[in-house]
Amino acid sequence: MSRTVDEILAEEGAASENSEVPDALPAHVKVSRPNLGRSTVVSVRLSAAEHASLQAAAARANLPVSTLLRLWALDRLRAEEEGSSGTVAERLARLEQAVFSRPA
Repeated sequence: MSRTVDEILAEEGAASENSEVPDALPAHVKVSRPNLGRSTVVSVRLSAAEHASLQAAAARANLPVSTLLRLWALDRLRAEEEGSSGTVAERLARLEQAVFSRPA
């Protein structure tokens, strides 16, 4: 009986998730799977220029694009849930405006 490509991919994916840490890793290396509990994927359409800007921002932060987007989205969600008006950067900009625009 021949297996389909989907069956082979499913088996390989399950095997990789269930595999033990190889013995060949150096002792100082810590293995983690931080996103194992995150099971939902969100798809977003961007223009080429928007994607390039995100890639540049992620490179500056030394993060993958998906991690940067997740951090930004969760930061914004947390701010809205807490009743804060805007992100930390937006609040800081308003504070600087208020402080530096005072008459001397």
